[in-house]
Amino acid sequence: MSTIAISIITINFNQSEGLEETIRSVVSQSFKDYQYLVIDGGSTDGSVDVVKKYKEQIHHWVSEKDNGIYNAMNKGIAAAKGNYVLFLNSGDVLTSENALQDFVQHQDFKGDIIYGDYQFVNGQKIYPDKITPYYFMKSSLPHQSTFFKRSVFDAMGGFDESYRISADRAFYLKCMVSNQFQWQHIHYPLTLFDLEGISNNPGQLKKKQVEDERLLQENLGVFYSDYLKMLALEKELSATKRKTLKGILKKAVNKSKRVWKGNR
Repeated sequence: MSTIAISIITINFNQSEGLEETIRSVVSQSFKDYQYLVIDGGSTDGSVDVVKKYKEQIHHWVSEKDNGIYNAMNKGIAAAKGNYVLFLNSGDVLTSENALQDFVQHQDFKGDIIYGDYQFVNGQKIYPDKITPYYFMKSSLPHQSTFFKRSVFDAMGGFDESYRISADRAFYLKCMVSNQFQWQHIHYPLTLFDLEGISNNPGQLKKKQVEDERLLQENLGVFYSDYLKMLALEKELSATKRKTLKGILKKAVNKSKRVWKGNR
């Protein structure tokens, strides 16, 4: 059995500045019981020089052509030796030098999939304590604030590389509907999230929508038609609420606010 508490995997491709920020964040942690892996996709922008600069503090690294984000993440999983795995990709950083220690030694750090919260430049995202399949029909969890027990990948395999954007959400939902794992939320902002990733790129929106639809079909199976009926009912309910007195008043208030702002 592994004696390493966690494996931290950073994937990178031609983001040398973000890579160095992430590496510095990891190697400066007060918690040291980790294996650090950097999986580079054959960068040509000086990323390899950044890795070599910190090579004494990186336990495993490669720089070679890969088949995308999730292929790189799967390479990291294959080389990981920790009891838990955390994906902290280029540009994402831990919120303080004590972040790992605070999180891993938290009284609620137990279970198979342990997820925290995150901060971004202008705010923070706090996730619900209880997660159901319905949650993944609407949203997902942040892999940069989620610890997966190594046994989760042993049981479920790695990320589905046929997805280019939504493989992490597909994996979360696959794990949820399998009903094999204990999920745990820790109220702690573990990471500062880089909002410029591919999943938040407006240019990738249509491709993401297609992948999201596919992952729901594949993982919900016979319940997918029920999901579509639920969406139709929600849309109908929302339209009905807008026609009520309360809905009309709310619409009028919002319109007046927009007019007020426009006249300032």
